Amino acid sequence: MSKYYYAIYRCRMCGEEFASRVIANSEAAIEQMVHITTKCEIKKWAGIPISETSMHSCADGSFGMADFIGFRKVEE
Repeated sequence: MSKYYYAIYRCRMCGEEFASRVIANSEAAIEQMVHITTKCEIKKWAGIPISETSMHSCADGSFGMADFIGFRKVEE
């Protein structure tokens, strides 16, 4: 059974939660959380760091700011 993590954001405008990037393992997810919370550079991270905010296209056509709220574990 493989595990991976989705970066989850919540839109400030409409409240919808949505997934952004996939992180391959818990160690990488923890590194990303440390990067976001402490603003420390990730030395060994090869990908694009998760950002604190993102843009969201709301169902009603509005555009909102979305905040990173955490990583959701998915198991297959």
